[in-house]
Amino acid sequence: MGLSYNDLSLLRFIQKRQYTPLPKVAAQFRKNETSIRRTIDQINLYSPVPMVDVHKNYCISRVSYEEFVHFIQTIAMEDYTSSWTERIRVLIVTIFFQGYVNTSRLYENWGLSLTTKKQDTAHLRRFLREHGLELITLKRKGLGIQGDDLQLRFLVINILHPLLEFTADNQIQGRFANTPIEKQSYELASPSLLKVCPEAVELLNRFLTENRLFVNYPSKKFLLLFICFLLIRPVTQETPLSYRLPLTPFRIHFFDDSLSDRLWNVAVSMMNFSKYLDFPMDHLLWQVTEQFAEDVVAGLESPFPVQEEFLRELYGYFYREIILEHFHCTFVDKTVENTRENFPFLYNLIQRYLIYFNAAFHFQIMDEHICTLTLLVQKHILRNQIVCRSPKKIVIMTSINFERISFFLEQLRDRVSIQWMGTFNINELHMLNQIDYDYILCFSSRILNILNAAGLPVIRMNFFVTDSDISALLRCGFPLLRHRFPASSFALEVAGKSESELVEYLKQEYGDYFV
Repeated sequence: MGLSYNDLSLLRFIQKRQYTPLPKVAAQFRKNETSIRRTIDQINLYSPVPMVDVHKNYCISRVSYEEFVHFIQTIAMEDYTSSWTERIRVLIVTIFFQGYVNTSRLYENWGLSLTTKKQDTAHLRRFLREHGLELITLKRKGLGIQGDDLQLRFLVINILHPLLEFTADNQIQGRFANTPIEKQSYELASPSLLKVCPEAVELLNRFLTENRLFVNYPSKKFLLLFICFLLIRPVTQETPLSYRLPLTPFRIHFFDDSLSDRLWNVAVSMMNFSKYLDFPMDHLLWQVTEQFAEDVVAGLESPFPVQEEFLRELYGYFYREIILEHFHCTFVDKTVENTRENFPFLYNLIQRYLIYFNAAFHFQIMDEHICTLTLLVQKHILRNQIVCRSPKKIVIMTSINFERISFFLEQLRDRVSIQWMGTFNINELHMLNQIDYDYILCFSSRILNILNAAGLPVIRMNFFVTDSDISALLRCGFPLLRHRFPASSFALEVAGKSESELVEYLKQEYGDYFV
């Protein structure tokens, strides 16, 4: 029994973290701890020295990333146990580049049985059917694929783009950490890709430059492969294309050939650009996006105004993901982990309302979508934490002189939003009846006890304010100081004022920010 993709994924998970609790590893791979220990023992058999130790219920990596990659590169095909999913990917890539696949010869080279070949063929037939494609038999050749050529191109790109890298000299090469069977898929495609890669790189760079666009790395590889495929297999009027799309694609002119240009725009619609493009308007998607945004924001502890910028960002994300899902393409990003653990309330809130998109577009919701949207919404929560116009009203109970009290107040104003209502001595307690305040701040245990006995809202502070003091204020609902102003409302506030009036207004109303 050889190593499998799941075994290498386990090794990669532990290596990346170096020191990981065994229960966490078991939970990640949905296995019990005994099974994880057994898998680690199996992995260590293929290395001269143990790559992972399990000590005191912790999994400890003994290899660097470079050593992990070298280990994968040394695994021979006969020491690797492939899954049917991995094998049918090789079949699909072979058919795309060679026109057909002789499965009998291939499975003989793999050392796999006729039974396995028949089972894999059945899996492949069902898999292609889900993609709107059909497996056919070509006389005296082997198996082929027919159906929507655009879907087939996206399917092969989705298989290949994680397996290659884009080098500094505008060339492609196989990813160093490819498994033996991933390496076979790449090597089937590389002779054709390398011939057209320089031209494809030039075309892609020209497109990005002319349109002043910057695309992230996975999308760049995806687009590069798409151009390579257009050069390797040019589309013609006879190319079988269904044109069944869930949303209208972009109309950015690039190729002189209108058919290639149309397909190119479908690919561009799926990519992740650094700026949000002017996406074509789909009224149903916009309506569902508005409803989603309003319901999510209404469910927040501190709702914020739903502005068009927020809606357009959500709309662009869903637009892209709906087309990606339609063509069964994925860009899974595992770089940012524990999103659900860091923002459990927001994660669950978003998950609840994503049902709108499932109902309208049959959009399959994955953890990847929920995590990305959680971070997107959290970004706007932070962005909308604007200057607080409802500060906590405080009085200070002390006999310290005003000059010193002014220093204390300045410390607070640097951290939280407050409105100082006055300073009183304990003997002036009765004067609080005439003051509108939220909390009393004091510095001594004696005054704290007196005010507590009187049932008054009091917080004891250190004169030189510490982080624990600020934490105590935050627990009592004091707003953190914010440094952002809502542009539209601020413009209305200051409109028509002269310079002197504006200065006086800013010092009076925004004294925490303007001096």
